[in-house]
Amino acid sequence: MRAARLFRFPVKGFPAEELTEARVVKDRGIRGDRIAAFTNGSLDVPADAWHSYSAFTVLKNDTDLQRWRVAATLPEAIGAESATAPETGGRSATAEAVEDISATVTLTAPTGESTTFSTDDEEGRAASAMFLSERIPPQGTFPRCLAVADQGMFDSQRSGISLINPATVAAIADTDEGRAALGLSAQEAERPASGTDDPATPAAELDPLRFRGNILVDGLAPFEEFALIGSIIRLGGVRLAIRSTIERCPATTVNPTTTEVDVNVPRLLNSACGHLHCGIYGQILETGDVAAGDEITVEGPAPRDLVKVARTPRFMTVVGRRQICNDIVEVALRDDLGWIREFDEPGTNLRVHLDLGAPFWRTYTITDVDDDIVRIAVRTQGKGSRAVASLDEGQRILTSGPHGTMTASRVFGGTTALITAGIGITPSLGLLRSDGLADLPATDRIRLVHVDRDHRTACLWNRLQDRAHSGAVPVETHHHDTATAGRPGRRELVDWVADCDNVMVCGPRDFTAAVLAAADEAGVPAVHQETFASPNTGMSEAIAACSPAEVTLEESGTSFVWQPQEGTLLESLEARGFRSPSSCRGGSCGTCSVSLAAGSVLYPIEPAARVESDEVLVCSAVPAGPISLAL
Repeated sequence: MRAARLFRFPVKGFPAEELTEARVVKDRGIRGDRIAAFTNGSLDVPADAWHSYSAFTVLKNDTDLQRWRVAATLPEAIGAESATAPETGGRSATAEAVEDISATVTLTAPTGESTTFSTDDEEGRAASAMFLSERIPPQGTFPRCLAVADQGMFDSQRSGISLINPATVAAIADTDEGRAALGLSAQEAERPASGTDDPATPAAELDPLRFRGNILVDGLAPFEEFALIGSIIRLGGVRLAIRSTIERCPATTVNPTTTEVDVNVPRLLNSACGHLHCGIYGQILETGDVAAGDEITVEGPAPRDLVKVARTPRFMTVVGRRQICNDIVEVALRDDLGWIREFDEPGTNLRVHLDLGAPFWRTYTITDVDDDIVRIAVRTQGKGSRAVASLDEGQRILTSGPHGTMTASRVFGGTTALITAGIGITPSLGLLRSDGLADLPATDRIRLVHVDRDHRTACLWNRLQDRAHSGAVPVETHHHDTATAGRPGRRELVDWVADCDNVMVCGPRDFTAAVLAAADEAGVPAVHQETFASPNTGMSEAIAACSPAEVTLEESGTSFVWQPQEGTLLESLEARGFRSPSSCRGGSCGTCSVSLAAGSVLYPIEPAARVESDEVLVCSAVPAGPISLAL
């Protein structure tokens, strides 16, 4: 494992400079990285203080920035071999000297004109800010400036450096979704590029430089970098605590070579990988030097307070596996970082991310959690579930979560019916976990209805009944065997949901649609639909299968008919000129949440962000019927 290439981004949002070697400074980053940022006019930003990215002109909001050129000149580092000096508060004299120097930056516009400023020259920065203002559209009316800060204008106030694994990027591009996004057929992707004799070289690729990392890492298998989270590594002469994965935003849609917006990378990641993460972020523990080719070694675990606890991709270890009935296997996984405790709720699910020749993922209900041990029930149908059910004890696999919006706090209340079919019974098991039974919100009665054939899921049905009856809430149960009773008809479905305040449904698409229609006919106030998206159905394909629906914007009284070809609600709103705040555009950050005044929505791929029960993430949702948004 080594550092293959090094980069810095002197002005936030603008292109990179490649380096052969670099000084990396504690509490700052690579010398000259993000030393300035150009405000976008949306806020009044102090010129000499750190601020979040929302105040600045950045690539995801202005893709033309990639067409600019940037060059930075910095004086030589002072006292490269200096030891820690007491008068600097325990930090090295080198670090203090490096942070106090100024840099000279030249920005060249696509038209060829250029401007130069020094970071410590306020008048020069003001003149360059005027030059930029004349060429880069504002996003507000506040005066614009080139802001600088001691620690650099990183997205996080905890500055550091980012590492990208090109093998991961290549694996993403080699998925069906990746080839489609690159405009390649499977046959074209296998043909060698022009002018090469290597048959393994693809005709086109996803350039890892679009992920804007400081360091490209060589020697790791795809996604293996995620195993470094929570570790201290040594990179040349630098020590880093790897604190998090990196969630990708629309800046990655810009091709760094052509400067065109060509691939919707967040949607590609979400569909092909089941998450929005590519790369890892390190906090600098010691100042030092790094050069292309330097070895990277793992020293040990990082202090927990340096690591960002999240529901993001991380490795779990298989600690048990047993067949519980027919073709259903229960798999027990240990969350090696212990993060599951921070976010666990009855009703959530776990995503398992596999490499089956290409990235592949599945979603499974969490049926039990005991300390750091997570249990999932897997029906061994399809190559993904067979692979999960065949995992050996001690094997480490990439996971993320817990995810899901169908939690007990949302589903239960009054008379609640849980109506499931086949392996769709697992959400009911998750909702009625023993750790949640004592905390059901204002629930008067639970109605359990399950449909299968030849009692193939009898083991789970029996477990579900035991769980339901162990609580204090009265329970009604009904099992419907299609082998003897046939498929339930409309009248039967209406009877099952009659007089209910809440209904949760999970099962095959046709079954779910029939229950939703019955709930509508019966006038059920709240209906919750559990969906398990998978790579078999990409987000675009899932949206295409939906029906047109009327969308009303409550504040203005405006209405329009959403069409599947328009994409998500956010894309539909933007196409009509409505502005709605957004960031990740993949259901992960929650920035795009909007109040849902009436109706219900579907999520083709279940979002990771948690929002209130009356809110919707418009970047990931489509209407399930007529809806009203308080936009």
